[in-house]
Amino acid sequence: MKIALPLALALALTALPAAAEQPAPPAPMGRGMMPVFADFDGNGDGSISEQEYVDARNKRIAQRAGEGRPMRGLAQAEEFKDVDTNGDGGISREEFEAHQRRHFQNRPMPPAR
Repeated sequence: MKIALPLALALALTALPAAAEQPAPPAPMGRGMMPVFADFDGNGDGSISEQEYVDARNKRIAQRAGEGRPMRGLAQAEEFKDVDTNGDGGISREEFEAHQRRHFQNRPMPPAR
């Protein structure tokens, strides 16, 4: 018993650096979940460029299509300029969250079961 505890402690301490070095996999945009700002801000600079917006939107569309989800409303998907309400060429966190609120409020509700 006296040897087992120090040995277990030593093994745990040697495993910690290896576990800390492995980056956590990015969380996928969940089924039915609204994407968050970080899903679109690819370089993490606090602003979403038009290219980041297009890339993230295309990734989300491909993911949902791969899940076999219907692509209803795709033709009405808002363009970058519709979300960049101040026209400065970047989408701020505030603009993105306002867009998400509008989108959530305007989405059709599923039929009651």
